[in-house]
Amino acid sequence: MSDESHPPTIRLRSSSALLAAILAAHLGGAVALFLMRLPFMALVLLLLLLLASADWAARAQMRKRGLSLMLAADGALRIGREGVEHDAWGRVLPGAVLLPAVSWFALAWKEQDGRLQSLRLMLIASEVIEECGGNAQWRQLRTWLRHRSLDSRSDTV
Repeated sequence: MSDESHPPTIRLRSSSALLAAILAAHLGGAVALFLMRLPFMALVLLLLLLLASADWAARAQMRKRGLSLMLAADGALRIGREGVEHDAWGRVLPGAVLLPAVSWFALAWKEQDGRLQSLRLMLIASEVIEECGGNAQWRQLRTWLRHRSLDSRSDTV
């Protein structure tokens, strides 16, 4: 972990491989629906739901592009986005799942106008932009999530 005067910043990108896997799974679902003997209206409704799900998943994947997380020692983090002047300080919400290959967690912060915002993230190692190669920042993020963020008892955002 970096010293407190220079907290680490984790820059994110969207993974084209993960996006392709998401779209392939949805395409497989669409093919399966066509192979089933369903009434026409049920088939149309299910295909529309599947299309909406694919759109939502693709948009969620693209929201990661340009996102940066500055990890503070007290469990807080600064959420930044390329091209946006205002960065927000927030917290990781309870319920994070940390596995060696993937991490799921939700962030919450207050905007300047007082509105509460949140963002759910599913991250894999290839979505962390490594400054020096290797998986050092991925490991650092997972360690921070486990030992700093999830152990911090503050419920404030």
